[in-house]
Formats: sequence, structure tokens, C-alpha cells
Amino acid sequence: MTSGGVKRELFRVMSDSNVSFTVVSMAEIKTCHDDFARLIEKRNALIHAHPITDGDGLQILNYQTDPRRALPDMKWPVSEVETAIQEFDDAACYANSLLHRLLA
Repeated sequence: MTSGGVKRELFRVMSDSNVSFTVVSMAEIKTCHDDFARLIEKRNALIHAHPITDGDGLQILNYQTDPRRALPDMKWPVSEVETAIQEFDDAACYANSLLHRLLA
């Protein structure tokens, strides 16, 4: 399933009036959805970035995209990559905790 498909499925669950939110709350699903939607753009920007030499001579990643996108042309210094990795990990751990509660 693509990331867009996962995002749509989470939205479908939130929108379905037949879903009973007993083990996992609607707020928790919404947080998971919102984090996932936000991180899709960041992940795409990082995955499609190109290595460049910055003005100070350091190697970084640069992402060039359509300026109408959420993340237009931007640089990815190491600190930004590390921050993104932590955000991805935090979101995955949160989603995993919801999944384990649903499967219990």
C-alpha cells in the first residue's frame, strides 16, 4: 500500500460512523493520521533530494520540487536529516503502540 493509501485508510476509519473507538480513541487515530500526512511530504523531500556541495564546502542534500508543494526547494543539512529520522521513528512507534492495542 502506498503512503497515500495508508493516509486515506486512516481518514476512512475516522470518518466511518460504524467504527467503535473503544481500544483506541478517535483522537489517537487523528494524531496518527495527522503525523503520517505531515511526514509523507518530508519523506518525499528527503528521498528525492540530491547531494550537492553547499557554499561552505560541506556535502548536503538538496530537494528541488514544484514551488506549490508543502516543502519547496530546500537544503537538508545533517542535523535536518537526523531530526527527520527521529520524527519518522517517533511516528512509527506511536502507530505501532496503537496497532498492538488493537491486536490485543
